[in-house]
Amino acid sequence: MPVVLIVDDDRAFRTALRTLFEQGSGFDAFVEAANGLEALEKTKQQLPNLAVVDYFMPGMNGLRLARELKTLEPSLPIFLLTADYDVRIENDALSCGITAVFSKLDDLSALVANARAVCGIE
Repeated sequence: MPVVLIVDDDRAFRTALRTLFEQGSGFDAFVEAANGLEALEKTKQQLPNLAVVDYFMPGMNGLRLARELKTLEPSLPIFLLTADYDVRIENDALSCGITAVFSKLDDLSALVANARAVCGIE
């Protein structure tokens, strides 16, 4: 069963994203974290199959977290979410190993569909 790590400092957004994943998408296990340090600790305890991280977080932004996660698990797919999407953020994200970038303002069902593909869920 694929485990999804959801990292966002906004608890309501984490809950909404988890609910979206739970709605018949084939994902049943979730690990949530409010910041990068918490995400790293939880990743060490239970290695996720996919990480979905917010770009803007206090203490450690999503790019730095992605680099740290890749140190722990180089093959981990990572999706970056941002409310302020621009090409520069996407280029920076892809250069540090992030699999895909999604805008929080778009329909996030595309994120879930990509997550299913990345995790091999038919």
